[in-house]
Amino acid sequence: MSSIDRNDSWNNDNDFLSGALHGAADQMPGGEVDDLNVSFGVVRDRVRRRRAAKIGGLAGASLALVGVLAFGVTQGPLLDRAGPVPPGQSESATPSPSGSPSQAPEPGPTGPPATSVIRDGHVPSWLDGMGLTCGMPADDLGTTASGWSIASSGDIYGRTFDQGEPSWGMAATVEPGDGSLDVPPVLVWSQDGVVVDLGTNTFESPEQREPLIGGGQEAIEAQGGAMTTCAPTDGEAGDRYETPLPEGEYQVRVVAFPETPSGQWDTTVVSQPVAVRLDAEGAHTVTGTRGGEATIEPPAPADGELTRMVLDRTTEWVTAEMTQRDYDLGGGALSVTARCESADPADTVPFEVVLPTTSEVLDSGEITCDGAETEVSLGDLGGSEAALDLRLGSVPDGVARLWAVLAPGGGDAGEAAGECSASSLDLEYDPASTPSAAAGETAQTLVAAAKACDSEQLIELATEHGTQLMFTTETPEQVFGLPEVDTLPYERVVRLLAGTGGVVSGGDAGNGTIVWPRVSTPEFRDSDEAWAEVVSAGLLTQAEADTQRADEMFGYTGMVIGIDGSGIWRYYEPSDA
Repeated sequence: MSSIDRNDSWNNDNDFLSGALHGAADQMPGGEVDDLNVSFGVVRDRVRRRRAAKIGGLAGASLALVGVLAFGVTQGPLLDRAGPVPPGQSESATPSPSGSPSQAPEPGPTGPPATSVIRDGHVPSWLDGMGLTCGMPADDLGTTASGWSIASSGDIYGRTFDQGEPSWGMAATVEPGDGSLDVPPVLVWSQDGVVVDLGTNTFESPEQREPLIGGGQEAIEAQGGAMTTCAPTDGEAGDRYETPLPEGEYQVRVVAFPETPSGQWDTTVVSQPVAVRLDAEGAHTVTGTRGGEATIEPPAPADGELTRMVLDRTTEWVTAEMTQRDYDLGGGALSVTARCESADPADTVPFEVVLPTTSEVLDSGEITCDGAETEVSLGDLGGSEAALDLRLGSVPDGVARLWAVLAPGGGDAGEAAGECSASSLDLEYDPASTPSAAAGETAQTLVAAAKACDSEQLIELATEHGTQLMFTTETPEQVFGLPEVDTLPYERVVRLLAGTGGVVSGGDAGNGTIVWPRVSTPEFRDSDEAWAEVVSAGLLTQAEADTQRADEMFGYTGMVIGIDGSGIWRYYEPSDA
């Protein structure tokens, strides 16, 4: 089947969101459904690609696994008992516990077999022509792509959102062959030798696909949904999947779909199976105790928290959970606050902050495992409409417990707040320049906040007043977050309000809008004094002022501020005069 044929099939026959997360979405109030962003790359149309920060201080192989608490391939297998499980090492189909026989996990849960809920012979629409069928013998899953190989390199793990059902993933290592890999691999589940789940639709948004790996061996993330794709719930079309796999023991394989040099998608590359236990608390890979006793405990979730990761290795079932609580990052400085406890206080754990929909590493740092709180300031990672992942590098065997929280601001944010483009300005606001006492109070507050580099207050004021920023294309966090953006809004706010005079221009009757600078208004666009004012304030050079004044169509095109007579901050944006 050609890629064009497959595109038509994906668009017409499948909607992953209405399948894997349909049940959760139906329970969400109105607008929340529109904001739901699944981090596995299925919903990418609202995500703006951001810069990738250089990774410093991370030794060893590339940590390319997205959205996962990635543990290096030298680590033993991990097990999640109460939530998502980070990848570790899982070399065989049946890992052995590292503890003594008395430490071995209890036998797996019992219940109806998965084969009782699947539709034998069903083929999800996006896999049409691949030769994969629900109910097929698991032994028939095999690699058909020339020169390719793939191996699971970590345990199955999960992630939790404030909205939506959990999803599964697994670390894998790919050795590329002919063609390219443009879509993430999937997790294929089997039980008693029969395939019971063929994985999620990772083929969506084909126009945004890019090669995921280069020419050498690389790590990658395999994806799985919370609902089996072998139990369609919407008739023969199979457009909706709302049935979870029953609790029990499974074999899970990583399956990738390389595109051949001729553009075909009907070849596969399949890993060896990994033994997985599924119960009411999540999916688990067998392991034994690695860390010793621990005394630290994670704090209660705080307002504004973006992503939290907790790892506990003190029990025979190693647990790890990543919870994402915010889908609109906006802008501004971020930090990671963490604590780690290890048998060797000198141990450290590297981490990365990842935008999962584009696989970009936005920043990185290191957590010290001496039990004390570590705080790493990351700066402004850029606005994002997707939840961010916290990803761990190799975790030393002695680590017993670790927690980390990604949130706005943080320990060094206060120091960063002392540096901005307005911090050294000596301009002072003159109340007489504002023809309204209420507007003057707001203007004075804005000048004081800008000179103090107080991003929190500026963001709060813009949010509270519903201020129109940059023609509504930017959020308060993006405009006034620190470190500052290239347009230097702090300096411009001060130069406008403290360096020029405001004049009533437009607005509601009896509550006119005071506009700075006055040269931006029709009444003053030909005023020598008004043009000299913006030059004196440092908003324009004389040459720039002369050029703009000579433009009879536009005139002044710099930034303007509008505050109405009642003190509401109406806008901060380029002039449209």
